[in-house]
Amino acid sequence: MGRYLVLAAATVVAISCGLNYCYSSPTASDSPFIGRIVDRRGPKPTLILAAVALTGGYLVVRAFYLSGHVANGLYARLGVPGLVAAELLTGIGSTAGLSSAGNSRRAAALSVVLSAFGLSAFFYSTLSSLFLHSRASLDATPAFLLLLALGSLFSTAVGLVFVRPVPLAPRAADSNLDEDRAADEAPVEVEAALPDADQHAPQEPAVVVVPRSTASPGPPSTERTPLLRSDSTKSVQERNIAGWALLRELDFWLIFGFNGLCAGVGLCYINNLGTVVRSLALATRTADPSLLHLAPAAAPASVALLQSRLVSLLSIFNFLGRLLSGFLSDTLLHSPPRPLPRTPRVAFLPLTATILVASQLVALRTERAEHLWAATALTGLAHGCLFGISGIVGLERFGLKSFSQTNGFLALAPALFGQMTNLLFGRIYDSHVLSSPPSPSSSFAAGTCTLGRQCYAQAFVLTSGMALGALAVGLWLALGRKGMRIRAA
Repeated sequence: MGRYLVLAAATVVAISCGLNYCYSSPTASDSPFIGRIVDRRGPKPTLILAAVALTGGYLVVRAFYLSGHVANGLYARLGVPGLVAAELLTGIGSTAGLSSAGNSRRAAALSVVLSAFGLSAFFYSTLSSLFLHSRASLDATPAFLLLLALGSLFSTAVGLVFVRPVPLAPRAADSNLDEDRAADEAPVEVEAALPDADQHAPQEPAVVVVPRSTASPGPPSTERTPLLRSDSTKSVQERNIAGWALLRELDFWLIFGFNGLCAGVGLCYINNLGTVVRSLALATRTADPSLLHLAPAAAPASVALLQSRLVSLLSIFNFLGRLLSGFLSDTLLHSPPRPLPRTPRVAFLPLTATILVASQLVALRTERAEHLWAATALTGLAHGCLFGISGIVGLERFGLKSFSQTNGFLALAPALFGQMTNLLFGRIYDSHVLSSPPSPSSSFAAGTCTLGRQCYAQAFVLTSGMALGALAVGLWLALGRKGMRIRAA
């Protein structure tokens, strides 16, 4: 029961750590440092950091919002740098909370925690719509930010009470192997007569301790005692590739590149979904034949409603991807249904990239905003699968001892690639604003592109190429790298 209680508490923590899907607070530069603290000190220090950073960050952002039009308010005094610092604080808190909650040993357990992370936006958006939007005339933003602050404080408090490291129970085969190895390495006492000048004097036998391997050939090898016990045959508990040794591993850079390519594609779609919806909804009828059949421009309220529904759909499928990837990878690895063979978890990498390729191709061909549900669901599913399986794949390959720090290094890839694709999307979109006809509604900003999918098509062509690149890297990892097929617990 203790394990399930810890898992439930970790899930509660994670549900307040994925709020970047409904509130922008991205940062991952601190991930390796926070991961090192978790590996060395356990989850408590980083949970305290998460509680302070998340709660304080959202309260400061709320204070900035409330004083935005005040002459001597917080925004007037600190400006954009102060607001950026507050958002950075929420990002640090999210990283610290997820690192503390996600230090799991099994894919199924890790996927439960990460699925809560993916469900954060849906969870808090639903609470907000139920309790904060009853009166349309009131601005619900301050109340929503307060909800995020108090919800984060409650989640991390639950984690502080219940989250603790849960040791992995050794498998029977591993226990037998350890016993055999201990017996093989135990020293042996050998009696030997030492020479003495007086050959007639009685001699006491001297006890010489030598390793068993030099005293006798030992027991014959069996299936439980491999002839060579190299790094590739060590269990996850024994294997520990960290620090500079990690950076010298080709597999690390392949996983880093795979994570970056997939996450860059997913984050480009996720962070710009609202812009895509608005561009399609506001597409005007022009002489371009590809735009003649588009629906007339939508009202701002209907656009906002569609954006909200698509964000909820994205969050739900993100949740399902994280959950299913963990449970399916555990099932296919340990007890696959007949006649399926045992399948290493690394096989889920090319599968994830395939779903991502499909999502971008669908998005590229979608011409009406209300039809974006298919691309949104596929992107959310692929994005969830990526983060549901990549952590445990890294654990299997590089070991358990430095798992959080390794995950922290791998978390830098989504930050780098995501920032790159977001900047490219913005540049492509802005380049079409000047040639765009004016918005049919004065309620929208003047800098809005109304050319439909022409506003961003080049960006989705780029992300489709990145997804194909991720598929190639995933196939290389799954089929061409023997060390990636190591079985973990």
